[in-house]
Amino acid sequence: MLARLRARVAPLLARAARPLAVAPAWAYTAAGVALAVGYVAACAAGDVLLALALLVASGVMDALDGAVARLRGEAGPVGALVDSIADRAADIAYGVGLALLGYDAVLVLVFTSASLVVSYVRARFEALGGGSMEGVGLMERGDRVAALAAVLGLHATLGPEAGGYALIALTLLTAATVVERTVAAVRALAGARGA
Repeated sequence: MLARLRARVAPLLARAARPLAVAPAWAYTAAGVALAVGYVAACAAGDVLLALALLVASGVMDALDGAVARLRGEAGPVGALVDSIADRAADIAYGVGLALLGYDAVLVLVFTSASLVVSYVRARFEALGGGSMEGVGLMERGDRVAALAAVLGLHATLGPEAGGYALIALTLLTAATVVERTVAAVRALAGARGA
């Protein structure tokens, strides 16, 4: 969903990344993971507002690392691989944090698993030569991080019950994205095979 705004946001992100391009892109990738670990620590301490701030900061680092890589001429398969692994590690950290905040373990497991599968379907489809899956599905990674920030915001302002209802909705939307991407991938691959 947010991918549709990427064309509008990309120039702003590139402008924001310009002064940050003094450090290599991997530094921002590592910072994103470190911030995700900090998010887990804040969740363990029960500090929801700090967890929210660290989650947002982690998401910003994830957005910046690619922009910095392009500016520095570092974009390539190794960076893409490392970024993808870092993103999955952060996704798992986000789930661990939810569990530490006391959300239902099964709900957290389903949300985290669906998050990982959304990304896996994209990676597998693209590896099979299916093209790009960018923009396919309601809950791409950026959308999930933004929605998870909303979950934490509701938790902090209205209490854990409100956050829990929001997490249920986020989990359902993420699971729907798995189905949506899977159907799109199967259709595209079957069409290419039949062509």
